[in-house]
Amino acid sequence: MSHTDTQADDPLAHAIEKFHAVWCKGQGHAAANCAKTPTNDIPHGFFPWFCGPQKLGYLSAARARLLAQHLKHTRLQAERLDWDAGHWSVGSRSDALQQALLTLREAGHLPGWRDETFSFLETGSERTFVRAERAGFYFLGMRSDAVHVNGVTADGRMWIARRSANKAVDPGLLDNLCAGGLGANETPLQAVTRELFEEAGLHLQATHNLRYAGSVNVGRVREGGWHEERLRVYNLLLAAGEQPVNQDGEVQDFQLLEAAEIARLIAGEQFTPDAAAAISQGLLTQG
Repeated sequence: MSHTDTQADDPLAHAIEKFHAVWCKGQGHAAANCAKTPTNDIPHGFFPWFCGPQKLGYLSAARARLLAQHLKHTRLQAERLDWDAGHWSVGSRSDALQQALLTLREAGHLPGWRDETFSFLETGSERTFVRAERAGFYFLGMRSDAVHVNGVTADGRMWIARRSANKAVDPGLLDNLCAGGLGANETPLQAVTRELFEEAGLHLQATHNLRYAGSVNVGRVREGGWHEERLRVYNLLLAAGEQPVNQDGEVQDFQLLEAAEIARLIAGEQFTPDAAAAISQGLLTQG
Protein backbone atom coordinates (compact mmCIF):
# COMPACT_ATOMS: atom_id res chain seq x y z
CA MET A 1 0.00 0.00 0.00
CA SER A 2 1.37 3.41 -0.94
CA HIS A 3 1.77 6.36 1.43
CA THR A 4 -1.06 8.12 -0.41
CA ASP A 5 -3.39 5.14 0.07
CA THR A 6 -2.53 5.01 3.77
CA GLN A 7 -3.34 8.72 4.18
CA ALA A 8 -6.68 8.29 2.38
CA ASP A 9 -7.64 5.48 4.75
CA ASP A 10 -6.65 7.50 7.80
CA PRO A 11 -8.51 10.82 8.05
CA LEU A 12 -6.55 11.97 11.12
CA ALA A 13 -3.19 11.30 9.48
CA HIS A 14 -4.43 13.09 6.37
CA ALA A 15 -5.46 16.14 8.44
CA ILE A 16 -2.07 16.23 10.17
CA GLU A 17 -0.31 15.98 6.81
CA LYS A 18 -2.30 18.97 5.55
CA PHE A 19 -1.40 20.98 8.65
CA HIS A 20 2.27 20.08 8.25
CA ALA A 21 2.29 20.94 4.55
CA VAL A 22 0.80 24.40 5.12
CA TRP A 23 3.20 25.02 8.00
CA CYS A 24 6.27 24.18 5.91
CA LYS A 25 5.05 25.93 2.76
CA GLY A 26 4.18 29.16 4.49
CA GLN A 27 6.96 29.44 7.04
CA GLY A 28 9.77 27.01 6.25
CA HIS A 29 12.44 26.00 8.71
CA ALA A 30 12.27 29.28 10.62
CA ALA A 31 8.69 28.53 11.65
CA ALA A 32 9.51 24.97 12.63
CA ASN A 33 12.15 26.30 15.00
CA CYS A 34 9.51 28.42 16.75
CA ALA A 35 7.78 25.35 18.17
CA LYS A 36 10.83 23.49 19.38
CA THR A 37 10.69 22.09 22.86
CA PRO A 38 12.18 24.41 25.52
CA THR A 39 15.79 23.65 26.40
CA ASN A 40 14.86 22.46 29.92
CA ASP A 41 18.22 23.66 31.24
CA ILE A 42 18.30 23.48 35.03
CA PRO A 43 19.01 27.01 36.27
CA HIS A 44 22.11 27.86 38.27
CA GLY A 45 21.65 27.40 42.00
CA PHE A 46 19.27 24.44 41.76
CA PHE A 47 20.44 20.97 42.70
CA PRO A 48 18.85 17.51 42.71
CA TRP A 49 17.18 15.64 45.51
CA PHE A 50 17.03 11.88 45.64
CA CYS A 51 15.18 9.07 47.37
CA GLY A 52 17.57 6.16 47.08
CA PRO A 53 18.64 5.98 43.41
CA GLN A 54 15.45 7.71 42.27
CA LYS A 55 15.91 11.39 41.43
CA LEU A 56 12.79 13.28 42.50
CA GLY A 57 13.54 16.72 41.11
CA TYR A 58 15.52 19.92 41.52
CA LEU A 59 15.42 22.38 44.41
CA SER A 60 16.76 25.81 45.15
CA ALA A 61 19.10 25.89 48.15
CA ALA A 62 16.49 27.73 50.24
CA ARG A 63 13.79 25.17 49.55
CA ALA A 64 16.18 22.29 50.13
CA ARG A 65 16.88 23.68 53.61
CA LEU A 66 13.15 24.03 54.26
CA LEU A 67 12.45 20.47 53.19
CA ALA A 68 15.33 19.11 55.26
CA GLN A 69 13.87 20.84 58.30
CA HIS A 70 10.38 19.40 57.85
CA LEU A 71 10.85 16.01 56.19
CA LYS A 72 12.38 13.38 58.44
CA HIS A 73 15.25 11.17 57.26
CA THR A 74 16.67 13.77 54.88
CA ARG A 75 20.35 14.63 54.56
CA LEU A 76 21.36 17.97 53.08
CA GLN A 77 24.76 17.91 51.41
CA ALA A 78 26.75 20.47 49.46
CA GLU A 79 25.09 19.91 46.08
CA ARG A 80 22.23 17.49 46.71
CA LEU A 81 19.51 16.45 49.14
CA ASP A 82 18.94 12.80 50.03
CA TRP A 83 15.78 11.36 51.53
CA ASP A 84 16.48 7.97 53.09
CA ALA A 85 13.09 6.45 52.29
CA GLY A 86 13.91 4.38 49.24
CA HIS A 87 13.10 1.12 51.07
CA TRP A 88 9.73 2.37 52.32
CA SER A 89 6.38 1.51 50.77
CA VAL A 90 4.68 3.96 48.40
CA GLY A 91 2.08 4.66 51.08
CA SER A 92 4.66 5.42 53.77
CA ARG A 93 6.64 7.74 51.51
CA SER A 94 3.45 9.49 50.41
CA ASP A 95 2.18 10.02 53.97
CA ALA A 96 5.52 11.41 55.13
CA LEU A 97 5.89 13.81 52.21
CA GLN A 98 2.28 14.97 52.43
CA GLN A 99 2.69 15.72 56.14
CA ALA A 100 5.83 17.76 55.43
CA LEU A 101 3.96 19.72 52.77
CA LEU A 102 1.09 20.42 55.15
CA THR A 103 3.57 21.74 57.70
CA LEU A 104 5.18 23.97 55.07
CA ARG A 105 1.74 25.24 54.10
CA GLU A 106 0.82 26.07 57.70
CA ALA A 107 4.10 27.98 58.03
CA GLY A 108 3.22 30.08 54.98
CA HIS A 109 5.86 28.63 52.66
CA LEU A 110 3.61 26.74 50.24
CA PRO A 111 1.06 28.86 48.33
CA GLY A 112 -1.51 27.66 45.81
CA TRP A 113 -2.71 24.58 47.67
CA ARG A 114 -5.30 22.77 45.49
CA ASP A 115 -6.35 19.67 47.41
CA GLU A 116 -5.36 17.63 44.35
CA THR A 117 -3.01 14.67 44.50
CA PHE A 118 -0.45 13.88 41.82
CA SER A 119 1.67 10.76 41.40
CA PHE A 120 5.39 10.87 40.78
CA LEU A 121 6.18 7.95 38.48
CA GLU A 122 9.45 6.03 38.60
CA THR A 123 11.91 6.93 35.88
CA GLY A 124 11.27 4.80 32.80
CA SER A 125 8.15 3.27 34.31
CA GLU A 126 4.45 3.86 34.91
CA ARG A 127 4.77 2.73 38.54
CA THR A 128 3.96 5.26 41.25
CA PHE A 129 6.89 6.09 43.50
CA VAL A 130 5.23 8.70 45.72
CA ARG A 131 1.99 10.70 45.81
CA ALA A 132 1.57 14.23 47.10
CA GLU A 133 -0.36 17.49 46.83
CA ARG A 134 -0.14 19.09 43.39
CA ALA A 135 1.23 22.37 44.73
CA GLY A 136 4.01 20.41 46.42
CA PHE A 137 5.18 19.07 43.07
CA TYR A 138 5.68 22.61 41.82
CA PHE A 139 7.27 23.78 45.06
CA LEU A 140 9.75 20.89 45.22
CA GLY A 141 10.60 20.64 41.51
CA MET A 142 9.09 17.19 41.06
CA ARG A 143 8.13 16.05 37.57
CA SER A 144 4.36 15.90 37.08
CA ASP A 145 2.41 14.47 34.15
CA ALA A 146 -0.23 16.16 32.01
CA VAL A 147 -2.28 15.49 28.89
CA HIS A 148 -2.53 17.89 25.93
CA VAL A 149 -4.93 17.45 23.03
CA ASN A 150 -4.40 18.99 19.60
CA GLY A 151 -7.86 19.32 18.01
CA VAL A 152 -7.61 19.30 14.21
CA THR A 153 -10.17 19.38 11.42
CA ALA A 154 -10.19 17.46 8.13
CA ASP A 155 -8.93 20.51 6.20
CA GLY A 156 -5.79 20.71 8.35
CA ARG A 157 -6.79 23.57 10.64
CA MET A 158 -6.55 23.46 14.43
CA TRP A 159 -8.82 24.57 17.27
CA ILE A 160 -6.97 26.91 19.64
CA ALA A 161 -8.11 27.94 23.13
CA ARG A 162 -7.35 31.23 24.83
CA ARG A 163 -6.75 30.74 28.54
CA SER A 164 -8.82 32.68 31.03
CA ALA A 165 -7.34 35.94 32.25
CA ASN A 166 -7.88 34.61 35.78
CA LYS A 167 -5.64 31.56 35.37
CA ALA A 168 -2.74 31.50 37.82
CA VAL A 169 -0.32 30.29 35.13
CA ASP A 170 -0.02 31.87 31.65
CA PRO A 171 -3.27 33.90 31.85
CA GLY A 172 -4.63 34.99 28.49
CA LEU A 173 -2.16 33.02 26.39
CA LEU A 174 -3.14 30.61 23.63
CA ASP A 175 -3.34 26.90 24.35
CA ASN A 176 -4.27 23.53 22.88
CA LEU A 177 -7.90 22.39 22.55
CA CYS A 178 -7.61 21.14 26.13
CA ALA A 179 -4.89 20.28 28.62
CA GLY A 180 -4.64 19.32 32.26
CA GLY A 181 -2.67 17.60 34.96
CA LEU A 182 -2.83 13.84 35.36
CA GLY A 183 -4.25 13.08 38.79
CA ALA A 184 -3.09 10.27 41.06
CA ASN A 185 -4.62 6.94 40.03
CA GLU A 186 -6.00 8.51 36.83
CA THR A 187 -5.16 7.03 33.43
CA PRO A 188 -4.16 9.37 30.59
CA LEU A 189 -7.33 8.45 28.67
CA GLN A 190 -9.46 9.27 31.71
CA ALA A 191 -7.71 12.64 31.97
CA VAL A 192 -8.26 13.32 28.26
CA THR A 193 -11.96 12.46 28.59
CA ARG A 194 -12.35 14.72 31.64
CA GLU A 195 -10.45 17.67 30.19
CA LEU A 196 -12.22 17.46 26.82
CA PHE A 197 -15.56 17.97 28.52
CA GLU A 198 -14.49 20.48 31.19
CA GLU A 199 -12.53 22.74 28.86
CA ALA A 200 -14.11 22.13 25.45
CA GLY A 201 -17.57 20.68 26.19
CA LEU A 202 -16.86 17.61 24.06
CA HIS A 203 -17.85 14.09 25.01
CA LEU A 204 -15.23 11.61 23.83
CA GLN A 205 -16.96 8.93 21.79
CA ALA A 206 -15.79 5.58 20.44
CA THR A 207 -16.29 7.04 16.96
CA HIS A 208 -13.80 9.85 17.60
CA ASN A 209 -10.43 9.55 15.89
CA LEU A 210 -8.06 10.05 18.82
CA ARG A 211 -4.42 9.03 18.71
CA TYR A 212 -1.52 9.19 21.14
CA ALA A 213 1.38 11.14 19.61
CA GLY A 214 4.12 10.55 22.17
CA SER A 215 5.39 12.67 25.04
CA VAL A 216 7.69 15.62 25.54
CA ASN A 217 9.26 16.98 28.73
CA VAL A 218 9.18 20.71 29.44
CA GLY A 219 10.69 22.65 32.32
CA ARG A 220 10.90 26.23 33.51
CA VAL A 221 11.30 28.30 36.66
CA ARG A 222 7.95 29.24 38.16
CA GLU A 223 7.34 31.12 41.41
CA GLY A 224 10.86 30.42 42.60
CA GLY A 225 10.73 26.69 41.86
CA TRP A 226 11.66 24.41 38.99
CA HIS A 227 8.50 23.16 37.30
CA GLU A 228 9.04 20.07 35.15
CA GLU A 229 6.20 18.30 33.37
CA ARG A 230 5.87 15.40 30.98
CA LEU A 231 3.25 16.25 28.38
CA ARG A 232 1.40 13.25 26.99
CA VAL A 233 0.23 14.53 23.62
CA TYR A 234 -2.88 13.37 21.74
CA ASN A 235 -4.25 14.35 18.34
CA LEU A 236 -8.03 14.42 17.90
CA LEU A 237 -9.93 14.82 14.64
CA LEU A 238 -13.07 16.93 15.05
CA ALA A 239 -15.97 16.77 12.62
CA ALA A 240 -17.09 19.87 10.75
CA GLY A 241 -20.07 20.33 13.07
CA GLU A 242 -18.13 19.93 16.31
CA GLN A 243 -17.30 23.24 17.96
CA PRO A 244 -15.69 23.44 21.41
CA VAL A 245 -17.51 25.37 24.14
CA ASN A 246 -15.84 25.86 27.51
CA GLN A 247 -17.60 24.51 30.62
CA ASP A 248 -15.37 25.33 33.60
CA GLY A 249 -14.47 28.99 33.07
CA GLU A 250 -10.81 28.29 32.32
CA VAL A 251 -11.03 29.25 28.63
CA GLN A 252 -12.06 32.65 27.24
CA ASP A 253 -12.80 31.51 23.70
CA PHE A 254 -11.81 29.17 20.88
CA GLN A 255 -10.49 29.93 17.40
CA LEU A 256 -10.10 27.68 14.37
CA LEU A 257 -6.76 28.67 12.83
CA GLU A 258 -4.54 27.81 9.87
CA ALA A 259 -1.09 26.34 10.48
CA ALA A 260 0.65 29.46 9.12
CA GLU A 261 -1.21 31.70 11.58
CA ILE A 262 -0.36 29.35 14.45
CA ALA A 263 3.31 29.51 13.47
CA ARG A 264 3.16 33.31 13.48
CA LEU A 265 1.54 33.38 16.91
CA ILE A 266 4.05 30.91 18.36
CA ALA A 267 6.89 33.05 17.00
CA GLY A 268 5.29 36.03 18.72
CA GLU A 269 5.18 34.10 22.03
CA GLN A 270 1.39 34.19 22.12
CA PHE A 271 1.19 30.49 23.03
CA THR A 272 2.09 28.88 26.34
CA PRO A 273 5.44 27.07 26.11
CA ASP A 274 3.65 23.80 26.87
CA ALA A 275 1.15 24.26 24.04
CA ALA A 276 3.93 25.09 21.57
CA ALA A 277 5.77 21.94 22.61
CA ALA A 278 2.58 19.85 22.26
CA ILE A 279 1.96 21.21 18.76
CA SER A 280 5.53 20.39 17.80
CA GLN A 281 5.29 16.88 19.20
CA GLY A 282 1.85 16.05 17.86
CA LEU A 283 1.60 17.84 14.53
CA LEU A 284 5.14 18.57 13.36
CA THR A 285 7.29 15.76 14.71
CA GLN A 286 4.68 13.24 13.60
CA GLY A 287 4.43 14.88 10.19
